[in-house]
Amino acid sequence: MLWLILAYLFHTLGELCLSPVGLSYVSKLVPGRMIAFMFGMWYIAIAIANKLAGLTGGLIDTISEQYSLSTFFLIFTLIPIGAGVIIMLLNPLLKRLMHGVH
Repeated sequence: MLWLILAYLFHTLGELCLSPVGLSYVSKLVPGRMIAFMFGMWYIAIAIANKLAGLTGGLIDTISEQYSLSTFFLIFTLIPIGAGVIIMLLNPLLKRLMHGVH
């Protein structure tokens, strides 16, 4: 049970660290007339991600019956690694598009 508690702890701490930074960059980079719209888009993106997480988490029975439970958790290991690699590859483009805003 300790691993489950630690997983929730790290997810919560990660979101508490990510949300203020993301919202700060939204307010810095978006033109003044679109700030409210982009804040809404930020929260809609979070809602969509939570919905997708729930849908894919609901596939645990199907995946564990067809393959194994370790395959189910492997999927949720490989997806964040792939997302991290994509973000690292897009980092130079994003920095260039920020026009020096820190």
